[in-house]
Amino acid sequence: MKLFFRYFLLLFLSLNAFSQNIWDFSRNKNKVVIPFRLINNSIIVQPKINNFQLNLILDTGSGFNILFAFPEKDSITFYNTSKIKISGPGMKEPIDSYISKNNTIKFNGLSSKKLDVILMLEDKYSFTTSIGIPIHGILGADFFTDNIVEIQYDTKRIIVYRKEIKRFTDKITNYTQLPFILKDKKPYIPVNITIEDAKQQNLELLVDTGLSDGLWIFEKELNIKNKKQIDDYLGAGIGGDVFGKRVRFKSVNFSDFEFKDPIISMPDTISFLKKSILGTRDGSVGGEILKRFNVVFNYNKQIMYLDKNSNYNDKFYYNMAGCNINHSGVDAVEKRIQSDSNFGGTNVTDLIYDNPKINFQFVFKPGIEISFIRKNSVADKAGLKVEDKIISINKKSAVNYKLTDIIDIFQKNVNEAVTVEIERKGKIIVVELLLKEEI
Repeated sequence: MKLFFRYFLLLFLSLNAFSQNIWDFSRNKNKVVIPFRLINNSIIVQPKINNFQLNLILDTGSGFNILFAFPEKDSITFYNTSKIKISGPGMKEPIDSYISKNNTIKFNGLSSKKLDVILMLEDKYSFTTSIGIPIHGILGADFFTDNIVEIQYDTKRIIVYRKEIKRFTDKITNYTQLPFILKDKKPYIPVNITIEDAKQQNLELLVDTGLSDGLWIFEKELNIKNKKQIDDYLGAGIGGDVFGKRVRFKSVNFSDFEFKDPIISMPDTISFLKKSILGTRDGSVGGEILKRFNVVFNYNKQIMYLDKNSNYNDKFYYNMAGCNINHSGVDAVEKRIQSDSNFGGTNVTDLIYDNPKINFQFVFKPGIEISFIRKNSVADKAGLKVEDKIISINKKSAVNYKLTDIIDIFQKNVNEAVTVEIERKGKIIVVELLLKEEI
């Protein structure tokens, strides 16, 4: 599965073009609870924008709200639009987009009529095939600017507070406070991070709920000469594909927290250098780390509050199979239904039935195919190829799995053999993948 991330720059557009949002709480409520789905460490919320319900990734790493996909059967009207250009890592040249001002966004109990949205009309920026549900865009910094936002990763709830009510202040008494710095409406953590016995001073890490990995640190900050490492595909986003290295360390410490055997991803610095992003920070803290806490963001005070949750001691995984997957096309799942109807052998339209006593029900589900193969990985050595269609895994039809279920198999079944049946140009091939950790 493709990991989600996004890095981009706005050209010919001042930050002052974005008006500050004014959020309204219904019936004078002091707090609102918003459920979310956690898919591949990304937070998916479902607000209505201009009266249409959309699936948006809640993203502290984005200073802007962005729509890059739209409902297929409906049309959404946007007003007060003007043309802009967007550029980012992976983009060969800036692309034309639009900014629309003063749109309406509504959650149950929370709304705003001043949402500014960037509209990207090029259809290649779709994450539906890699996440498993339609993803229409990003809800960025505006959600956090005027409110106190608590993300409960364990219960999959967001609690938005209008102000620091007593219940809130009592709750955070035992939380760890971590100050951050706001740059372009995005939070950066100035921390000392210890990687085994080597201490890295003054690393500046972007707090990025839109990043699936736990830690992205640029290679210039780390000494990995004596470490096992793999060259891997790190993710796809608005700017394009990003590749880099993955390395497992003995431990990582920042603030008051320690993580055992973490995996650090080190993106290829070339594309970031081209866009002048590398110099602004040393890396990012993403969902694989953040999901281990209940996190409170107070942008006005520029403080995060962290409380360990039940995920804190989870193992850090990576794709041992070395093949990424996504949805492609559809498969018809056949179900036979006995019928008492007395059809003859031919109906009025001359359609021939094999057995007039049996009807068929077909459920159409997305097909699953391989989108990337890591060089020298288990999948590569087994002969799997990009665009191979996965038919079954361990003799269970692939269409009966969610994408996240298959990823879990490839990540967590250490020292186990996984049987994969694929179709390639009409030919069925069965391979066995013995999953072993390389790092």
